[in-house]
Amino acid sequence: MRVRTVLTILFVFAFVWFVVSTIRLNEALVTIQFAFFQPIDLELWMVMLAAFGVGAGVILFFDIAGGARRFARDRRHRLLTRAHEEVESLYLAGLDAMANGHFDKALNRFESVLEREPDHENALVKKGDSLCALARYREAADTLERVSRAAPENLQALYSLSDVYLGAGAEERAKLALERIIQLGPETTVSAHRKLRDLLLRQSKWEEANSLQSRLVEMVTDQEERELENAIANGVLLGLGVAKMGAGQVKEAILTFRAILDNDEKFVPAYIRLGEACALDDDSDEAVRVWRSGYEVTDSTEPLTALQNFYLRAEQPEEAIGVWKQALVLSDNEVPLRYCLGKLHYRLFMLDEALREFQLIEDRVSGLPALHLFIARILESKNDHSGALTKTKMLVAEVEGLMMDYACTSCGWRARECTERCGRCGQWGTIALHLPAATTPEPTILPTPTWSTP
Repeated sequence: MRVRTVLTILFVFAFVWFVVSTIRLNEALVTIQFAFFQPIDLELWMVMLAAFGVGAGVILFFDIAGGARRFARDRRHRLLTRAHEEVESLYLAGLDAMANGHFDKALNRFESVLEREPDHENALVKKGDSLCALARYREAADTLERVSRAAPENLQALYSLSDVYLGAGAEERAKLALERIIQLGPETTVSAHRKLRDLLLRQSKWEEANSLQSRLVEMVTDQEERELENAIANGVLLGLGVAKMGAGQVKEAILTFRAILDNDEKFVPAYIRLGEACALDDDSDEAVRVWRSGYEVTDSTEPLTALQNFYLRAEQPEEAIGVWKQALVLSDNEVPLRYCLGKLHYRLFMLDEALREFQLIEDRVSGLPALHLFIARILESKNDHSGALTKTKMLVAEVEGLMMDYACTSCGWRARECTERCGRCGQWGTIALHLPAATTPEPTILPTPTWSTP
């Protein structure tokens, strides 16, 4: 027999002995008296057993009551969890519809969420975003303003509210929303700084934009982003300088343009504007020096174009032509210079000279319809219809409006004229003359000739 079995039998005998002994030792009668009842004579052990039973009953009652309460609580929790899961499923379905561009369907999903949970902040924000996408700006603003009142520090709601105001053309309200975002997170809200900066630029508030951009440059830590923000900072300074020029503050404008070149000596628009400011300040020699220096430092033709136009305005066409001829003498990259010189000759109705310049680079440039068009027009004016027709055939599939001489060095956006800022990526100083070089065919190895003697 195992030890555990022996111990169990001994425990049972000991318990029975204890109960029997307790009963035998407490056989004395005890009179129990209750109000309104006859006295009852009971043995003492029965009274003890009754007391134990009453105590056990009370404990059992409270245990059953607690169990019932826990069951009701767990059931309520399960129901709430199930309802919450259904709400979240509807919310996620709304997000999915938004991602696929089905804003009407997304709006219905978010409204279903709000019917069950009227204070669901995320659903309210996304409802506002959906209404904004549907151009229902007033309803979107009401929805998002409700969130902002209930949760003044909800940045997501403020971001969406700024988008709604911008879409509705309420720029001042958008500005207030963005300023509130920046106030709540002055060191972390980079996107709000950028949106506010872009808004200030659209409003031509250059001083405010410059101050904001300075803070933005300090906020970004990624090297590539910092370089981009520095380039934008130069563009904002450029706009500030142009505004000062327009206000007659020429000397302040000159200092601003020079500050840009201190930051980036290859920023082409700053050379152009600095030369213009110097010319306005009656310092023509300095203007000429700045434009020539701009070409030498950047290898861009645009500073020389500004110098050419300066001479043309002064009715000095010979000096304008001399700008390009001098550059041709000093430069090894003659293709863009001859192209610009040809355009100037064409502008001055010096057609023979223009044709000569264009023909010198014709075989060294590809993908430039304007060059062929210039040549065709000159040949037509010289009654060389056959030559003009040959050139025109090269333009049959082209449209004159697509003749883009300039391209953004950052994103490849094309333009007819040089602009200070790219119309696609928004960067300043990246537009340059685009003259793709003609591809040279690879040399082929010919078979060795076979010689024979008579």
